[in-house]
This record gives sequence, C-alpha cells and structure tokens, in this order.
Amino acid sequence: MKNISIFCGAHEGKNPRYAEDAKKIAEILASKGINIVFGGGNVGLMKIVSDTALDNGVEVKGISLESLHKLELANPRLKEIIITKTLLDRKDEFMKRSDAFIVLPGGVGSLDELAEIMANNQLGLINKPIGLLNTEGYYDHLISWMKKAVDEGFISEANFNDLIISNSCEELIQKVITHKRPHDNDWTNRLGI
Repeated sequence: MKNISIFCGAHEGKNPRYAEDAKKIAEILASKGINIVFGGGNVGLMKIVSDTALDNGVEVKGISLESLHKLELANPRLKEIIITKTLLDRKDEFMKRSDAFIVLPGGVGSLDELAEIMANNQLGLINKPIGLLNTEGYYDHLISWMKKAVDEGFISEANFNDLIISNSCEELIQKVITHKRPHDNDWTNRLGI
C-alpha cells in the first residue's frame, strides 16, 4: 500500500484527543512509508495530518476545490496540489490516487467522503479498504444509525462490515493495510440483492 487518503475536519474540534489522534495517524503511516492524500487545507485536523506527515518525510498530496484554493487555504508546504472545480471531481481524484481511506473526526465534508467511498465500494466502482477512527466515541451515533439501517434492510450487512472501525490508531491502520478485499466480481454481495 503506497497512498492512503485521510478525510478529516477543517477544524480541530473541542476534544484535544482529535488532534492527538490525527498526529498519531500521520506518524504511524509515515513510519510505514505510506504517503498521504488529503484535502489540501492548512487548517484544523487537515493541517495537523499534513504537517506531521511532511515532518516525517513522506509525500503529501493535496486535493482542493478551486473555490477554496482562491481563499489561499492550502498548506504552503505542499509540493503537489490538485485543484478541482467540483466536489464530485475532487472525490474522483481521491479515489484514483489512493489505495485506501481513513476517516478521522470531521464534519459534513468528512461524512460526504465516507458515504461516497462506501457507495463506490458497494457498487463495485472501486474495491478499496476504508477505515473509520472512532476517537472518544465520536462516530458512535453514526455507527448506531448504520446498524439500524442494516436491521431495517436499507444497508446490507456485507456493506456495513466492509467498513473497518476502531478507536485505536494503531489497530485501525493495521487492519486497513492488511485488509483482504473481496474479489472485484463479488461487489454484488455488498448490495444485498
């Protein structure tokens, strides 16, 4: 595994553990020689992830929206930043340039990115691991909703089980990088049809 996308907040949040875990995730990935792809921002958890990865000697690619780039919100330390016009184009770039995905605490953007990757895996458009770091139970309610959706028949159990969830940075990364993906032809099982 060479490149992992990190989806996370443009803010640090109120709990200092979010920033601590963002730093730890970047350090662990860098120690394994894994490059990071992220939203390009010089704010919040995004800044912590990118600065930590750069400080630890791995490549960091930013993928930003043209509208945000005009506000000069990109990390100036980046050697490579891809600018897209739309969110759909931006997410396509993430999917093309990444071998796996990790979602840290974040807001609507992180939730959108998580849903996009899960939907693309479910439909067989990609076949890549996705991990959710549940720092201090941040995603407990989302996980409960997903389990309810499985119980009610709206999300297949296979699609939910495709999401790797942990509250430990070390465990999550280990599971993501060693995750054995189903065969590309098995995507219909995740649809539950």
